[in-house]
Amino acid sequence: MNNNQEFRFINGASKRLLLVIEPISSEFWIESHATVKILVEVEEAPATFDVEYLAGGMVVYTPEGSQVQVYKNGRHLPHGKRSKRMASRLIRQRS
Repeated sequence: MNNNQEFRFINGASKRLLLVIEPISSEFWIESHATVKILVEVEEAPATFDVEYLAGGMVVYTPEGSQVQVYKNGRHLPHGKRSKRMASRLIRQRS
């Protein structure tokens, strides 16, 4: 049985923000006023996740092994490069 959860937001800030999806460490720049939809699919447990808002961006913590799809303004975004470099910079900003 698959469990799905959907999270939507609009970047209402005047500048872009960094969206980081963990634990896969995918990073996406979200321009000002862009609409984002994140779909999380897991097989076993209900699809729940945490969101952490930080100066300059946000981190979405999804369950281990989940399938995550990100859409910006209706367009599917590929996960591309996965690193912890930008995520660690984002987290350091909160200190």
